[in-house]
Amino acid sequence: MTYSAPDVAARLQAQFGAKILEANLQTTDPYCLVEPSAIAEVARFCRDELGFNYLACLSGVDYLDKKKTTTDLGVVYHLQAIPDATKRFCLKVRVPRDNPQVASVEDVWRTADWHEREAFDMVGVIFEGHHNLVRILCAEDWEGYPLRKDYQSPDTYHGIKNNVV
Repeated sequence: MTYSAPDVAARLQAQFGAKILEANLQTTDPYCLVEPSAIAEVARFCRDELGFNYLACLSGVDYLDKKKTTTDLGVVYHLQAIPDATKRFCLKVRVPRDNPQVASVEDVWRTADWHEREAFDMVGVIFEGHHNLVRILCAEDWEGYPLRKDYQSPDTYHGIKNNVV
């Protein structure tokens, strides 16, 4: 198997065409930006055809910037090929803030289970098809998503003062 970033990107672009929206290979973590509707298919290809048998990390991201040139949310998938953990590549998706849905990849990599639940809990990305998408860090009745850049922490929670400075 070949794991150089240019080779991985070329294979993904050849297999998925317009579903690969961008490739950035000149960064610390080379990646392809994937059409959200294709992430499960691309993930399975990365595992089965490219040998990326380990999802090292999945992170929810808020791309909101101060000038509000974008309000997108995203998910970053850090892939590795074990046992040679130097073989790495990233996939990314961006989803609209008002409808942040993307397919779950937990059936591709079991490690996605808790990662997706954390991204849901903290950023509000909804992973369609996840078997148990519930909060794992915040209380079940917590409102909002604490890692969104526009999040306002409530002053109280069930009568307990929350913002103590």
